[in-house]
Amino acid sequence: MTENEEVDRLKRRLQWEGAGPIAELSNRAIDAMTTQGSGLVSWVREMADDRPLISLLVACQIGFVVGHWGPRRAKR
Repeated sequence: MTENEEVDRLKRRLQWEGAGPIAELSNRAIDAMTTQGSGLVSWVREMADDRPLISLLVACQIGFVVGHWGPRRAKR
């Protein structure tokens, strides 16, 4: 078996056993989310530098909302 035939055989096997286009789509989606997340983080940093008290107030409000999303422990 020549070297090219071995490479072709391994490529076919990889295509058969691999995730194919799903892996490519998931990689693109993760890259896009990472880019958007880094943009959001930089925007939050700029807002925190410009208006620290407003940022603190918003952070407290977000914490309050997230705390209320948890399961209810008290019976009504």
